[in-house]
Amino acid sequence: MLFTSFPLASTSETFVRGTGQPCCAGNLCRVTGETDTTPVGAMGKITQLAFGALSPGNMNVNLMSANITAAAASSSADLLTDLKSGYLLGAHPRKQFIAQFAGIFVGTLVTVLSFRLLVPDASVLGSDQFPAPAAQTWRAVALALSHGVRSLGPVKIWSIAIGGLVGVILTLLPRIFPAREHLIPSPAGLGLAWTFHWYYGLLFFIGAALGWWVQKRHPKLSEEFTFPVASGWIAGESLMGVGIVMWENGPALARKLLGF
Repeated sequence: MLFTSFPLASTSETFVRGTGQPCCAGNLCRVTGETDTTPVGAMGKITQLAFGALSPGNMNVNLMSANITAAAASSSADLLTDLKSGYLLGAHPRKQFIAQFAGIFVGTLVTVLSFRLLVPDASVLGSDQFPAPAAQTWRAVALALSHGVRSLGPVKIWSIAIGGLVGVILTLLPRIFPAREHLIPSPAGLGLAWTFHWYYGLLFFIGAALGWWVQKRHPKLSEEFTFPVASGWIAGESLMGVGIVMWENGPALARKLLGF
């Protein structure tokens, strides 16, 4: 059943997957290092565009190829982030690797069970309760490319070409004018700003400005508390979201888990 649902890839598709995944992983690691944000969805869409041209109309290949590329790239970037955090805290790299390896099995078990509990049926994905914006975007791209890249229309094709050209220019400018590098915007940061809602960019700016102000006024306090407070803010939002779901649907989830 698996092989009938996802047919074998052609030679060109296999070549693109083999060469594209390391490139996407390296690029995503650089973006994570420059912006501290991992744009998994945007990287997956690059693969979707490539396979929209190689295999038009095949949404299964389009989605699975993007999923594999995004998973490999995000794992690479997250691993570097974890190693850097461990380095700053004085952790041993070998013990970090063992913990990461154990997390493969524990994380898989916890993720599958949590998804089974929190999401009663796949039909609720995309609703107000579980909007799943990243998944909906991937689905929309796969549907748009179901008839090939030309079906996007001239405006979108030209937008992709112009965006790629701007990214190349911004990458080369610091090497051409090294003395003005601090005045040239990061191409990764500029491109990332187009992949999410405007209020995220505004929150990034407010947080950066607040961190800069604290660093200038209270450098010792900033060095000790800026990163822990920011990390706790991000983690707290996610934990609060899960907590709200558990508060609203706790009894029903318990009955479902226990089989009552």
